[in-house]
Amino acid sequence: MSEYVTVLAYFGELPIPLPLLGGLILGLIIVGIVVYFYILPKKYEPPEVAPVEIAIDPKVASGPKSLLGPEVRIYNVPVRIVAIVVAPAGRGHDQMSEETLRSMMENFLPQMMAVVRAHRPDVYRWPGQMSTRGFSQRFFAQANLPGEHGEGSPWSAVAGRFDHQGSGYLVGLVCCADEDNPLGQILVEQKQQWTDIVRIA
Repeated sequence: MSEYVTVLAYFGELPIPLPLLGGLILGLIIVGIVVYFYILPKKYEPPEVAPVEIAIDPKVASGPKSLLGPEVRIYNVPVRIVAIVVAPAGRGHDQMSEETLRSMMENFLPQMMAVVRAHRPDVYRWPGQMSTRGFSQRFFAQANLPGEHGEGSPWSAVAGRFDHQGSGYLVGLVCCADEDNPLGQILVEQKQQWTDIVRIA
């Protein structure tokens, strides 16, 4: 109690009236808030970029029958890769450069670049995605396979994670066979499963 009285006595001895002193303190607080929120530079956060829509027509059959070059099989079903979607794993990443994309494709699956040259798929570079499941859900939705998510049609889609040079990437393949099949949508749960699911010969 004595300390409180001493403080009041100290302020009472100042030449500035207490109401005016309180107003000055309040003004300084307001100025500090304005400086913090409106004047100090903020960390730049790039705006979220929406993924480019996958433009394929699932009503038009695009099987591998007439293709030359390596044969691609998904669970032993011959297919043509119609579209490839690639995104960095995690937000805050720029879209992949052409050089990074080429390097990743060369290491993604054996002979993958030869497949790209033969199948001539549409390639989409998406912005960073938070998780494999989030990416796959968005990818499958945009692929918009006919029928029951592609099952019972020539169309299928495969999505999962792939690591390259210490960085994680999310990859989606839209594929078409010559005949109806039960493949549908396939989620690659472990990155080691890619070579078990997608085989190139």
